[in-house]
Amino acid sequence: MRIVVCEDNTEDRNLLRSHIRQFLIKNNCTAEIAVYKDGEAFLADTNALKSGNIKVAFLDIYMPGPDGIDVAKKIRETDEDMAIIFTTISRDHGLEGWSVDAFQYLVKPIRYEKVEKLLGKCIKLFADSLRSVEIMSDRMAVRVLLKDITYIEVFGHDCLIHTPSKTIKSRRSLDDIEQELDKDSFMRTHRSFIVNMRYIEDIARDTFLLTTGATVPISRKNKQAVKQAYEDYIFTLTRRV
Repeated sequence: MRIVVCEDNTEDRNLLRSHIRQFLIKNNCTAEIAVYKDGEAFLADTNALKSGNIKVAFLDIYMPGPDGIDVAKKIRETDEDMAIIFTTISRDHGLEGWSVDAFQYLVKPIRYEKVEKLLGKCIKLFADSLRSVEIMSDRMAVRVLLKDITYIEVFGHDCLIHTPSKTIKSRRSLDDIEQELDKDSFMRTHRSFIVNMRYIEDIARDTFLLTTGATVPISRKNKQAVKQAYEDYIFTLTRRV
């Protein structure tokens, strides 16, 4: 997931980013902090806006070009769920803020305690980034975030859990691990493979091509059902944006 800071003042921008990072570390949350110097730069990042990955946006109301209210209105055209938090030196825009369903205001200078309180109320938005599965590997318990798993395969008597940075070997069965995965994102493509559909870049005749460069086979027996499940997943993502 991603948290956005859209602030034209460099000092305020760095301070808010520092407060957010402190909250993430303190609460063991995983999130990317994306920083934009003004509303125009944020709105120009269409890929980020359409990804559905931005859960919280801190918007400075007083910015050159599109101000925080304008940016919020643009967000609400396609995203009803993003938590919008305005940062401001004044509360004069209160009524306009409610018109775009603003989550709350932060009045400058911004203190960590205020940021902590607001993000604490948004904690359920971090749920996806915190979900994990515990794997026994080399007699040690390893907790792997679901969002980091690209695919899982059976290799001999082991399961190999692949992430963008490493591969973890476990004696847990594929069926057992599958019970703990998010059914909206993970799909059994083959009796020996499970893929995280978030990492699928393309589909070939009998394989999925992943963004990491890996390939995951598609069962010939269930090819139509597997491809249909992936198309349904893509359709669901499209409806979100």
